[in-house]
Amino acid sequence: MSDDWQDAAFSSRHMHNRNQRGSKSKRFDVHKTFGSYEIRCPAWQKLDNVSPDASASLEVYRLTENDEGVVCELALPGALRAAVVMAGSRESLRRTVEGFEGEGDGEDEEDDEDEKSEDLPESPQQTRFDMFEKNSFRSPKFWFRWNGAPEAQDESKVAKSGEANPDTGLGYIVFSGNDCRKFKGTINCSAFGWKDVAITGHKATGRSDSDIPVVWGKDKVAM
Repeated sequence: MSDDWQDAAFSSRHMHNRNQRGSKSKRFDVHKTFGSYEIRCPAWQKLDNVSPDASASLEVYRLTENDEGVVCELALPGALRAAVVMAGSRESLRRTVEGFEGEGDGEDEEDDEDEKSEDLPESPQQTRFDMFEKNSFRSPKFWFRWNGAPEAQDESKVAKSGEANPDTGLGYIVFSGNDCRKFKGTINCSAFGWKDVAITGHKATGRSDSDIPVVWGKDKVAM
């Protein structure tokens, strides 16, 4: 049996339909991430445009077409609404985002170099599963990239059309266990000067695969 957690977790869109009776395996099932999460982010709550009564959320819907990522939406009312893609490694995240944006566009090269410089295998024998265990302390960890338009930008950052400029940023979340009930992590957003600001979340409701439309980038590519 392969020790690569991603090969096992993302190998089939229909793996959750398989009969698992009698199996004592505790291998991570990515479908456990699907659901609606209530988010807490102190940096977001301190922004001027944010109402004290506002509620933030992360919606986790389904696997991406390449089976290497998870399609999500992030809502930080008064600040940011964004499409999100999560993946179990930086390399998988890069490949998945390239699938939405196309290769050779030259964007985010600096970020990609930063991503490749950290947490790469020390030798060919180090598998992605080994990296996953090391990075997440044996809890499911996902890197993510968001793409959206920050809602609270100063005038110098608003396009002539009157619309906020699209932006993108990175982050990660670590679930507290394989049931994916809670997570903690960080998010970056240059429009607000956020660098590794803390976020936490807990699952309000679970769900099965959902085909709710989510689009990526200014070209609105279906995810």
